Amino acid sequence: MWVQLNDQIVPESQAVVSVFDRGFLYGDGVFETMRAYQGLVFRLDDHLMRLAASAAALRLRVPRTASQVRDDIQRVLDRNRLTDAIVRVTVSRGRGKRGPGVAGADSPTYVISTEVLPDALSGKQARGQRLTLSSIRKISPDALPASAKHTNYLNAILAFDDATPAGADEVVMLDANLRVTECATANIFFVRKSCVHTPPASVGILNGVTRGLVIDLARGAGLETDESLFGMDALLSAEEVFVTNSVVGPCPVRAVDARTYAVPAPVTRQLVRLYCARVHEDTGGTH
Repeated sequence: MWVQLNDQIVPESQAVVSVFDRGFLYGDGVFETMRAYQGLVFRLDDHLMRLAASAAALRLRVPRTASQVRDDIQRVLDRNRLTDAIVRVTVSRGRGKRGPGVAGADSPTYVISTEVLPDALSGKQARGQRLTLSSIRKISPDALPASAKHTNYLNAILAFDDATPAGADEVVMLDANLRVTECATANIFFVRKSCVHTPPASVGILNGVTRGLVIDLARGAGLETDESLFGMDALLSAEEVFVTNSVVGPCPVRAVDARTYAVPAPVTRQLVRLYCARVHEDTGGTH
């Protein structure tokens, strides 16, 4: 693979970052993960706006304008001859002095990388994902800015590590008050009596680009939506559950631990169909 590192596109083996980079030392950076269809990144403007907002929340400078980032992404996709792919933009604060102080770290590290879609992706969408309740609690939004997609990802990493021994694809994370927040890498929804429910951003979730689009699509289709706090009992008594992120789109859930759900389910299927239609409309791609 070819990778853009700062202002050059280089082979993956030459995409080398200093061991003193603050992204490596402290997780001091931001990133966006996106999906390209037919060579075009879906909802790219939304992702670039969130990248800028995340950087602002961390008082971090993105060294390229939104227009330049857009052009850079296209060049990296073209260089790798990829059309349907995962795209990631990462910006760290760059090299700086040891310790928490950011003085002197004024040359951000900027990376664009791409990855082919995993073979298991279509299978997950067809059969649904299995979730398990994680023992790791979601960090309070008062501790780290939840609205920022930052590279300090240890909370999600530790939570996601609960999935493998449980034979699950993802985890459900609760906050300190035992309220459902999100998954390690996705937002979570449930359906009851045709109403689409999801936790509010105020509980400390990352307000996903796909999450926002799915809410808009549901409302546009005349479905009732609800963003309110709820616990595991509401999730386990739901008729349908699904998760969303930019790689898989809306994806049905077939089980949360011992509780199983029908896949496909009517509301989830309707939202998947609407989402695929929007992808096709915006990119000419398939989903």
